[in-house]
Amino acid sequence: MATCIVTNNVEISCEDESANAGLQSIYFSYASQLASEPTLGVAEHTVTGIVMNASEELVELQGRFETKDITTEMTRENGGRRVERTLNCFIPNVEKVKAFLLNEYTQGKKLFLIVGSYNKSGATNKRGLVFGYDSTFGKKDSGAMMNVGEITEAEVGGQNGYNIVFTAVASETMREFEGTIAVKTGQTVTFGA
Repeated sequence: MATCIVTNNVEISCEDESANAGLQSIYFSYASQLASEPTLGVAEHTVTGIVMNASEELVELQGRFETKDITTEMTRENGGRRVERTLNCFIPNVEKVKAFLLNEYTQGKKLFLIVGSYNKSGATNKRGLVFGYDSTFGKKDSGAMMNVGEITEAEVGGQNGYNIVFTAVASETMREFEGTIAVKTGQTVTFGA
């Protein structure tokens, strides 16, 4: 039987003490729009690049400030791990343009997501988290699913919009994204050190 060895400390640095919660942006595409498997960091738990099919880009989903969160639950059975993730987001204003797009994105196709946080990774770039990809499963079998619910409350000033819930299953903790992505808005976004 092989001997397992614990190799490194998990330490809290000064930077960790000032890490704030809060998710800023959600970028996604269908998993099938990735031309190949994402490039994984060799020594770190990262994704360092993605290649999209020709002329395809990620789209941005803009949610209301302080309405986006990720929760994760890991279970251990039969020697393996199962990680169930949920990403929640609220998009204000029920209306036809959003309704059409959200309806299209919930047609049962798996999604690849990068979620940008308010925390910096290095001097200038925000930290990005890869949601809906697992290196064990690969792009074919991993991916997130989007579910949409509308809400229009009765009282004046009540909520009016879409509750978006992304769900994904994995066998590993989320990877950090370090690289640059092209977005349909015509901009590029850089995450990581």
